[in-house]
Amino acid sequence: MDVVVNPIGPPDTEWTLYDRLGRHLGMIRRTAWSDTPFTILPERGSRLDGMAVLHPSLEAALTAIEQRLGGTCELVGGSEP
Repeated sequence: MDVVVNPIGPPDTEWTLYDRLGRHLGMIRRTAWSDTPFTILPERGSRLDGMAVLHPSLEAALTAIEQRLGGTCELVGGSEP
């Protein structure tokens, strides 16, 4: 399943996650934690529900999502990770 990743809010702080059919899968949020500042917040009941949520970079979070869903993540409307 491919995922569309769209930045929202202040730059480099939050991203929404939708599949190609427009179903909301969750969000990624940048936090103040120094070791794992990127947190995946899965939508309850989505295919992301139950996966590891703490990641050291946006790229690592996107890679984890790709591996979980067996597809690709497309970052739109923002800078590359």
